[in-house]
Amino acid sequence: MKQLGELLLPDSLQWQDRYLYAPVHQTMAHTLAGRPVYFVSALLWAQPITLLAEESVTWLDGPTVAALAAMAAQAGATFPLLWEEDSFRVLFRHQDAPALQLRPLWPNHDHYIGTIKLIVC
Repeated sequence: MKQLGELLLPDSLQWQDRYLYAPVHQTMAHTLAGRPVYFVSALLWAQPITLLAEESVTWLDGPTVAALAAMAAQAGATFPLLWEEDSFRVLFRHQDAPALQLRPLWPNHDHYIGTIKLIVC
């Protein structure tokens, strides 16, 4: 099951960047003698989640798009995201605007494709 807040999402919706995120941050500096020093830390939050409704796979209907737009319009609101067996607390990724990038599949039609940008908080 895929669900954002109380909104059920289509099972065919894809998580585009699920395995593109590395939960480790690493930087390197050099000592005065030229020896490398590594600084490593675990990242516990801020994983981007980009959900994709692709033309040949998933269409979102008008009521679903309206509900997503209403959720995205709530500044600072967080929502539970259930993605099969995983659960997250997310907010819309407005810093990577637009957080909702949905367009009608055909002009004047009630089916939409595009992306939903979220971030784990």
